[in-house]
Amino acid sequence: MFNRFTLAAIPAALVFVQAFAAYPAWQEGQTYTAGTFVSYNGHDYKALVTHTAYVGAGWNPASTPTLWGDQGVSVGGTPSPVPTATPVPTATPKPTATPTPTTAPVTATPKPSATPTPTIAPTIAPTVTPTPASCGTGSNNPTWSSTTAYNGGAKVNYNGRDYQAKWWTSGDIPSSNTGDGKPWTDLGAAGAACPITPTPTTKPTVTPTPVAGVSPTPTIKPTVTPTPTTTPSTKPTTTPTPTTVPPTVTPTPSGNPTVVPPPAAYKPQITFIAAPAGYPTDAKFAADEAALASQAGTDAQAINRIRAALAVLPDDQVNAVVAGRTGNPDNVKRVERVMNEAKFDSFFPVRNVAYTYVNFLRGVAKFPAYCATYSDGRDSDAICRKLLATSFAHFAQETGANWPALTPATARTYPAQNNAVLATMDQNTAIPSYKQALWYLRESGYNEGSAVGAYQDCFRGAGSSIFSIFYPCAQNASGQTIDYFGRGSKQLSWNYNFGPFSKSLYGDVNVLLDNPGRVADTWLNFASAIWFAVYPQSPKPPMTWVVDGTWVPNAVDVANNMSPGFGATVHIINGGIECGGGGAEKPQVQNRIASYRAFAADLGVPIPANEALGCAAMKGFQPGSAAATKTYLDKNWGYNANNPGGVSWACSLVDYQMPFSLANPGDYKQCVDYMFRGQVKYNGQVVIDNTK
Repeated sequence: MFNRFTLAAIPAALVFVQAFAAYPAWQEGQTYTAGTFVSYNGHDYKALVTHTAYVGAGWNPASTPTLWGDQGVSVGGTPSPVPTATPVPTATPKPTATPTPTTAPVTATPKPSATPTPTIAPTIAPTVTPTPASCGTGSNNPTWSSTTAYNGGAKVNYNGRDYQAKWWTSGDIPSSNTGDGKPWTDLGAAGAACPITPTPTTKPTVTPTPVAGVSPTPTIKPTVTPTPTTTPSTKPTTTPTPTTVPPTVTPTPSGNPTVVPPPAAYKPQITFIAAPAGYPTDAKFAADEAALASQAGTDAQAINRIRAALAVLPDDQVNAVVAGRTGNPDNVKRVERVMNEAKFDSFFPVRNVAYTYVNFLRGVAKFPAYCATYSDGRDSDAICRKLLATSFAHFAQETGANWPALTPATARTYPAQNNAVLATMDQNTAIPSYKQALWYLRESGYNEGSAVGAYQDCFRGAGSSIFSIFYPCAQNASGQTIDYFGRGSKQLSWNYNFGPFSKSLYGDVNVLLDNPGRVADTWLNFASAIWFAVYPQSPKPPMTWVVDGTWVPNAVDVANNMSPGFGATVHIINGGIECGGGGAEKPQVQNRIASYRAFAADLGVPIPANEALGCAAMKGFQPGSAAATKTYLDKNWGYNANNPGGVSWACSLVDYQMPFSLANPGDYKQCVDYMFRGQVKYNGQVVIDNTK
């Protein structure tokens, strides 16, 4: 169910308002237009957007800072004219996520009763940063209710403490749902001072809890927009001679399509009015984008490092890759030296037959930053070995059969797992758990074209999220929106992850949104996992930067017990569920560590005695971390007297997720065009108009 109010555009011009006497009391059931003033619990509030306060929704001014601006204690007199507060960027509340189905065996052949069924990992949902709200309101905050849905920014009181929602949430008890990956921020005892609000973290859609030590664990997938990292300052202990010089990328990636076809007619259509007089030129857009790029991190090269990390090779060069080919890219040749096909077969004897060695090499080829060549003294082959051991350990936990009694003879009875190498193995000897990775190709219980409403954030009209506009769902032959269930070695899920992945590869979100099966049936089944490995997610660095030493902890990281090593990569993948809290490592983490040790031994990777393998003592990547920077873009609500109506005709850097990112050249202009000239048509009608 989508939230039932429409966010209206807010005029950017500086407006002066005159208030007389006391404002009318806020009431449920009323529709308030932007700029309306009300009184509530002794404070005056101004409506930031047009909305209806539906009865029972709990959208009172004190608990919804995305809707209301607190003007302070009610004065009752005739105040002096004051400028309208800076408007909040227009953001659409996140719809209720479809519950993740419980997985079932992947093949039609019944699995023996002794075989535990892995639970496939969900992906994270985009979040929008709530407007900062005043703290210390004490009893002014409504008491938390298990039956009320709270939007991001809403404040409640529970057992004498105040809490603030990071995103849409319902039924999550505040006292037991604070911290990394959880929906509530603890503001302290009622009436306490306001703490520094951390950057919103992502809310995982939790699948049923797997059996400890047996089934894989829900794993958080990549966020939708890449973010940069800051310049390393000290040397980590896990990699040789780290420096800040980006790896040499060979050959030079290029070749994204220059012409993007329009989306299918049933999808939301973004159109633009003509550029008004005085609108920025292309040269102005390029200059403004470059200026913001220099501000995204603590050094001017942050965006360049990110773009190098996300660089891709054209598909025609990727498709030419085969084992042993002399013309293979350098990073592919390195992988072949480190792990030939025979070793690949020995590592993954029960993999789904679609996970081939050639597909893995092509997935590597697509992203030259994976197993790259370093020109600054770092040992490229040693880093590659460690990166493979790290990646494979996570494969084992997330896609493995995790079947202690699984033997080659049993595996051969499953057509989708009947790899030739199984016939060469002792038929009745159990296969080690770490070698049972890649059993799953598609999330169990789903078929291509299924449309049961799972893993969808689809556009339904005004009130839908901005992600549903820019990553629009496709339809099957029956006209139903299709499910973006888990596919590939990373079990990529949700349309707002398929879309950015498609854009990273092809410059067109609809390529994979319209054909998500390609993430299972082609070399994209490995490329999706490699994309995650090279993808920065502020405040987290990409896994590659943890392994190769590009990420170096700063004082904030050190204070949070974050250090280079395998444990930090667990935190990147699934920290909200598996890490923190102190004490013993969770069973899932123990499984990952055991697999990492085994793969490291097989690949000749030394594990230093001081490498942090677990993450129980880690507090996570926080605002101020060495990798915490900004690349997302949203509308600049500032006033520019030189433009008609004082509009800014600009976008600004923000630290919450948006479809626009400086990681993608040209996104700055796309942001400005959409926010000031854009209209969204759906079923032939304009349902969102940003031109007014």
